[in-house]
Amino acid sequence: MTVSSQVIPAATPPAPGTATPPPATFPAPLGRFDRLAPRLHRYGLGMLRAGLGGVFVWFGVLKVIGLSPAAALVVDVLPFPAGGWFVPALGWAEVALGLWLVSGRARALALPVLTAHLCGTFAVLVLTPSVAFAHSNPLLLTLVGEFVVKNVVLLAGVVVVTTHPRD
Repeated sequence: MTVSSQVIPAATPPAPGTATPPPATFPAPLGRFDRLAPRLHRYGLGMLRAGLGGVFVWFGVLKVIGLSPAAALVVDVLPFPAGGWFVPALGWAEVALGLWLVSGRARALALPVLTAHLCGTFAVLVLTPSVAFAHSNPLLLTLVGEFVVKNVVLLAGVVVVTTHPRD
């Protein structure tokens, strides 16, 4: 007979008058959404990157070809006289930013550049508030105000896709 140093004593019943430990519980089975969510999250980040990049390219191309509804707003809010070259140049910069976002490269550098660009759009709220707010009320946005304020969401998306660790 061999004796082991790791002898496990047999379970003894609880002493009379003591509480019985609760039975082991098993986690509830995951629902369909809970099983699918991690995969959706992984694909969602790529979709967000492509969507943000696509919006930048699309808006940029509209500026380059002279069909952007925001071109007059851009020129009106600038603190310097802009020649006819400025809006198309901004458009090319937006195309480049969009392609950069889609590529996923140099994210540490992309974040401050994209943040500066998007924060620059908030200049409308400060420099021409009468265009962004109805009746001088900061809670009553005009169409231009809504166009500018939605950049908070774009900025949040940029932060997510540029700071998420690579898979």
